[in-house]
Amino acid sequence: MPAGATPFRDAEAWLAERGVAREPIRVEPAAPPAGTDDPGGADPGGADPGPRGVPVAGDLTEVRPREALRVAQQAAADAATVEAERAAAPTTAAGLEDEVARAVAFVRRSTTAAPQAEGRVRDKLAERGHAATVIDLALSQARRERLVDDAAMVGALVEEKRRAGHAPARIRRDLRARGFEDEVLDPALAAAEAEDQEAAAFAVAAERAARLTAAPVETAYRRVAAHVARRGYPEALARKVARAAVFAAREDARTAGR
Repeated sequence: MPAGATPFRDAEAWLAERGVAREPIRVEPAAPPAGTDDPGGADPGGADPGPRGVPVAGDLTEVRPREALRVAQQAAADAATVEAERAAAPTTAAGLEDEVARAVAFVRRSTTAAPQAEGRVRDKLAERGHAATVIDLALSQARRERLVDDAAMVGALVEEKRRAGHAPARIRRDLRARGFEDEVLDPALAAAEAEDQEAAAFAVAAERAARLTAAPVETAYRRVAAHVARRGYPEALARKVARAAVFAAREDARTAGR
């Protein structure tokens, strides 16, 4: 530009000063896509289209990172809900019946070797991928077949373990490990826990000491005490009743030999 010249604002103004008429620039809207009802190509409720139907950049709505994360989390939650609903309800009655039959067959196999708590069986069925509906139906069938019956199983197990000389504390611990709850164990163990624990421990020690009368006294004492402790009685009590039981067994043997 020559020195001292006045800069012009734009090309249209420069042409107008020289008698050249300004001609507005018109952009025809793009034709709407086939099958749409909008002759102008506008997007109702959206941004005004620019040339060839492209929205003007200034009208685009900015998506904030926090909003994008929220939308992604909601989409993931929706997908998980759909999957859970699909897994909880087999598609056909025949499919449901077959899956329940497979679950009951597993319960039969699982409880053959040893009785199990219903809660433990439920957990195993869930680990195998069975839906909640299938598990409920399978356990209902298992109860009818007496494959699971917590009260009856606990009663039988308590009686068996008491005959073996186990202390109530050990019985409770062992049955808890099998998955039985205290609400089932409490009534089954009430009578055993009300007994005189020292008298019960002495009975266990006396039965063992009677078999060891030929062994040296110290050896018999250690073996009896260990036997009573393994049955679940406290060690101090086991030592106390072991001494008494070994002495009583030797006295009985001496008296009988007269």
